[in-house]
Amino acid sequence: MEKEKIASFKKIYGGDPEIFSSAPGRINIIGEHTDYNQGYVLPAAIHLRNNLLASKRHDDKVTIWAENLKQEETFSLGKISFSEKNKWANYVKGIFWVLKREGFKLGGIGGLIWGDLPLDAGLSSSAALEISVMKGLTELFHIDLEPERLARLAQKAENDFVGVKCGLMDQFISVFGQKNKALFLDCETLHYKQIPLNFEREKLALLVYDTKVRRKLSSSEYNKRRQETSEALKILRKRGVQTYKEAHPVLLEEMKGEMDEVLYKRAKHVISENERVKESIEALDTDNFTLLGELLFQSHESLRDDYEVSCPELDLLYEIGKEFPACLGARLIGAGFGGSGIALLKKEAAEAFQKKILAEAEKRGFTEPRFYEVEVGEGAKVYRLIEGDREQ
Repeated sequence: MEKEKIASFKKIYGGDPEIFSSAPGRINIIGEHTDYNQGYVLPAAIHLRNNLLASKRHDDKVTIWAENLKQEETFSLGKISFSEKNKWANYVKGIFWVLKREGFKLGGIGGLIWGDLPLDAGLSSSAALEISVMKGLTELFHIDLEPERLARLAQKAENDFVGVKCGLMDQFISVFGQKNKALFLDCETLHYKQIPLNFEREKLALLVYDTKVRRKLSSSEYNKRRQETSEALKILRKRGVQTYKEAHPVLLEEMKGEMDEVLYKRAKHVISENERVKESIEALDTDNFTLLGELLFQSHESLRDDYEVSCPELDLLYEIGKEFPACLGARLIGAGFGGSGIALLKKEAAEAFQKKILAEAEKRGFTEPRFYEVEVGEGAKVYRLIEGDREQ
């Protein structure tokens, strides 16, 4: 932990922080827009994180200082309302709101948040903030929450307070992530399995490509895609399937005449993406990274053509990846419409790959993208810095 952040906390609040909590962002190796469709996903926690220092107050006032943005938000537990001014604050407020609704006893706090996760880059900075705050509050106020319930409540905060109808994947991996492992998660049953990632041994790099094209999830096409896939599933259910996991391409073709082209394409993506996740597990089990890379390319094609959530900047990553010999695979990650993509490539070629994309981005008049070579890191952590009164 950075000593300067503790010094900043002391300067703002006039005392020492009681707890430090931290939660990671994530990359999703494959399985995009399948989480809220009760399908399969394969995320991994990354080394980039959001953090919280906090201490209790003697009233119900909450003050949060966002170090990266140099912004402050203050509210009382008696009135937790949506902030139009500081949108980041709603992810913090949502955690207080949901814990209060669940009947847990909270008090006011002074908090300082910061992180090295880029905002709106498709790396789940919002879930990392939610989980870091919730882990901090459970430690500060001695709330006993099972990890799965903690993830679910953070999702509920984002769904019902912030207004983004996200699935559970981002919060789940932020809680359960392990170093050098991906998490194969069934979003319907929440059964999961840790899958070893031998990228380092094979001298492979995971490169995040941040387009710097920003999108507002709650006001974007994201919620519309949820509605479309839900409508398509209702039609498929006429044939006895309950979830997309039970559907298969032959069934979809048989039902094609009963849905319009948009619904057909949305369902086609979800069904095929579930299959790609399962094939990716097999590829990782045998260290077949060539196959894994091909599945990444296929995923992007499906997200571009059937789910229609790509953009020219994200397509650039795919196009350069396809023609670059040392790139095994590349695709957009996250909601799409901007944000980030990932590329799996030979480590020694990472710099050359970046230069090629930068040159082409400039040629096309795109905003200069940013790159992060990410490591697969640990899940959320919380530490008590000062022993508080357990009766408070």
